Amino acid sequence: MGIKMISNGIPILVNLEEFDEAPGPNCMSFGFGIKTLINSIEAVGLINTPFVTRNREGRLDIVAGYRRIMALKAMKYDRINCIDLSDSGLSALEKLLFNLYDNISIRRFNEVEKGMILKRMMLYISKENIEMHYMQLLGIKNRREIDILMKIDEFNETIKKSIADGAISTNTIGLLYDFDNRSSSFILKCISDLRLNFNQQLKYIDYLIDISIKEGKSITDIMDEDWFLELLKDEDLNTPQKARKMLNLLRVRRFPFLTNNEKEFDKRIKGLRFPVGVSIKHSPFFEGQDFRLEIVFKDGKELKEKIDTLAQAEGLNGIRDPWREDS
Repeated sequence: MGIKMISNGIPILVNLEEFDEAPGPNCMSFGFGIKTLINSIEAVGLINTPFVTRNREGRLDIVAGYRRIMALKAMKYDRINCIDLSDSGLSALEKLLFNLYDNISIRRFNEVEKGMILKRMMLYISKENIEMHYMQLLGIKNRREIDILMKIDEFNETIKKSIADGAISTNTIGLLYDFDNRSSSFILKCISDLRLNFNQQLKYIDYLIDISIKEGKSITDIMDEDWFLELLKDEDLNTPQKARKMLNLLRVRRFPFLTNNEKEFDKRIKGLRFPVGVSIKHSPFFEGQDFRLEIVFKDGKELKEKIDTLAQAEGLNGIRDPWREDS
């Protein structure tokens, strides 16, 4: 098929104004930078000629070379040589696959680009065909991921950019798969604005789902509440501080009983008046039966002094789960 594509192409000189900057039906590029490409063209010229075809309206669609053409436009080129595949007899699917293999030989696709490719492929071939022949080629782990990647195409450009940059994980998108577009867009905007890491993203969504079920409220209603809007506007907090505060407020709301127990536990520990650098930690949600003692010291002498002080501390018997009956 590759020989057929190349041999049936006709060299033409194209005015760059004929190309729309919006991605065409064969494009599979998103979130890319063109600076490196511009440097390459300035150094050695355009090595690979773009391939084009005329659409029903008579305008040119890019079959392969979208990023190259965007780079040349940025460099203020007026005209470039292209290979016209209009009379090649290639089907729409063959042109799409031409671009796929042209790209996959030199780079890896980001998650947004994979969604673009899948959505375009679905116009011509079945999902079963994609699973059989292209899933491994695109680095897709399972069938469920195909649906998740295709959903990405529904989001706005800002959210797509965060996904392409790796700031939002596919696991996060998977959790939002059955959400309505308004709720998922709301959540993803918050994740993007507060720059939540992957672990924080999952906690954030879990808390919202649990609170929504527990209180019978929609997720958008929860995030439309005054406390959240005021938090986003708080100029005294930087972005990481806002993220931590939001997650903590949601956690307290989701687990009020646990939060009260943690406060009671911390109150008891502070009352023991341990030496500086000595602390006791409990397991997350008090799920484990054991506690962990941490001692910070600079030498053996200081360690011995702190151990001696601990041995004489009163109230150690009171260290236990706050909700135990004998506490």
